[in-house]
Amino acid sequence: MDSLEYEYDVAFSFLARDEPLAAQINDLLKVRLKTFLYSERQTEIAGTNGEETFGAVFGKKARIVVVLYRAGWGEETWTRIEATAIRNRGFERGYAFAFFIPLDDPRRVPDWLPRAQVWFGLERWKVEGAASAIEARAQEMGGEPHQETAIEHAIRLDKQLKFEADRKRFLNSIEGVKAAGEKFTLLRRRLEDLVAEIDESASSISMTSKFAGRELVVLGFGIGLKVEWCQFTSNSLDNAKLVVEIWKGHPAMVGVHPYEQPQRLRTMMELRFDLLPSNESCWRGSGNSARAFNNKDLASLIMKEFMDEGKRALARLGVSQGI
Repeated sequence: MDSLEYEYDVAFSFLARDEPLAAQINDLLKVRLKTFLYSERQTEIAGTNGEETFGAVFGKKARIVVVLYRAGWGEETWTRIEATAIRNRGFERGYAFAFFIPLDDPRRVPDWLPRAQVWFGLERWKVEGAASAIEARAQEMGGEPHQETAIEHAIRLDKQLKFEADRKRFLNSIEGVKAAGEKFTLLRRRLEDLVAEIDESASSISMTSKFAGRELVVLGFGIGLKVEWCQFTSNSLDNAKLVVEIWKGHPAMVGVHPYEQPQRLRTMMELRFDLLPSNESCWRGSGNSARAFNNKDLASLIMKEFMDEGKRALARLGVSQGI
């Protein structure tokens, strides 16, 4: 039994696409264990250094760590930080704290995870079985499940209902519409700065950007990136969304008339402007449990995906470029 004191019983690490699954398991656990799910702890970590905060949670503050593992985990920004913390902790104290749930078919786990480490087959035992197994592991590691009382439940529900009412009012107000427009402007400027920095620091990559109204276009690798803030009314954010697309050649854009007919290849992501319990604004993907992004992290993610898409485009053309 682990004698250390922990801030959380369970912390979840996963790629953004798997957050709905993490939320399902978390919902079954959080009434008995203290859990760390990014989207539900944003009030606590808002304004902190993300790298330090996530490193501390997965490296020492959580009794056990649940990893929803698939190819790509440990490579993108946050899971890379989390994976490093988990590996360092495992090297120092062993991997009994780590609970891996492989999601790929065929099932696989990281090469560095000891072969003796047990991992959980979700397809056989389902979400409820996963929650039961995680709770059992937490107890093995010294956790003491707590049954939420009716009063505790009422207080938690009251807080949620008040926040949702305030959030809905804000998102359907002139103030909310103005805040969304200002946030898009800051995101656009951050993307423009990244394009200039990349173009200057990477000699084999040539990119340019231009914007008009609510549209930003980035050109490079023979393809185009279009980031557009779509807003339909002046006093509500209903149906408003941030759309990020990849185009062949120059994307369709206000005031631009390319020689060839623009062709949209795919929508990279759609996000909405949202409000966190901390009253800070964010960009959020589809679904209430989708991970929220600040402008800095979202701009970095967009540009990395665009460059990766550019590399694939060049490979299809048989062009080699050092990226």
